[in-house]
Amino acid sequence: MTKSLPLVRLQLLAPLLSGLRDIGVDPNPVLESVGLTASAVEQDDAAVHVMVMHHFLENCAKAAGDPTFCAKIGARLDPTGWPMVRQAFEQATTLGDFLNIYVSNAAKYASSATAFVEVRGETASFGEERKFKPLITPAQNDGFMIGLQMAVLLRALGHIAQPERVLLVLCDPTVLHADFNRFQALRGNTMGPRVQFPSEWLLHTIESDPDDGKPEVGDQGMQQDRFLSGFRQLLRQNICNEGFDAAKAAALVHMGPRSLTRRLSPWNTNTAKELTRARIEYAKSALGKSDMSIGEIALRLGYTNPSNLARAFAKEEGMSPKDFRASNAKQR
Repeated sequence: MTKSLPLVRLQLLAPLLSGLRDIGVDPNPVLESVGLTASAVEQDDAAVHVMVMHHFLENCAKAAGDPTFCAKIGARLDPTGWPMVRQAFEQATTLGDFLNIYVSNAAKYASSATAFVEVRGETASFGEERKFKPLITPAQNDGFMIGLQMAVLLRALGHIAQPERVLLVLCDPTVLHADFNRFQALRGNTMGPRVQFPSEWLLHTIESDPDDGKPEVGDQGMQQDRFLSGFRQLLRQNICNEGFDAAKAAALVHMGPRSLTRRLSPWNTNTAKELTRARIEYAKSALGKSDMSIGEIALRLGYTNPSNLARAFAKEEGMSPKDFRASNAKQR
């Protein structure tokens, strides 16, 4: 990724698109409002100027009719779906190690800001500093990043026993939803959000497997859908990989197939259902935004025959892929 422009990888938008779909909002008009398409987001190395990202996040909140939308999405993500977090979790033994590995890898995914961990006496800060002054107030971007940063801390610590010792600094604290009320929030400048906490926490041994059992956090809203939304994001990113099956899906979240089945059961779903869901979502996007034939789409998704895709599609959507494409074309 070039360092001459403040760029952010488009694949970081995927959880926001999923979040809009989950509340019944079509993300395509929101993408189009900033000149983007769903197919562009699916490209691994595609990047966009950070100001496009800022405008997109603001438009997401408007489309959702919820000023706290982006903070909710960031907080509910399973951060192990992000490569820099996954590597940190695999290698670190303490929170300090964890955050240092995260920071050293974050630059591979955005050149618009510098992630940092800073220690000053009894206080440690974890956040990012923008390299360019934004042209608009990046309220939703800050909300999303605070949510994600807290998700990272929770993933490493397992729980936060003294929330009153955590300070959240961002340009507009009103974008944080009620689940953040147990933390202190402070209005900062527009150059980047950060989370402050006692520096002694850096020595805390990170949880070996925080996904075993129920997470020990006081706010259910922040944790309820975090694993499922992160898992779905990973499936969307990998669903067209050759030979992608239940075992490979489980490996994405460092689990065996049986453990993943147990982990998904509270949502009345399983790996097979989630794989089908991801395939249908990809097919819908391809049917609406590309000229690929139904046979080509089926082949990409690993179906041996287009009729197999057609049956699965009709079962989920109540119409054939051909009728879906025709209906989508009429709405343009």
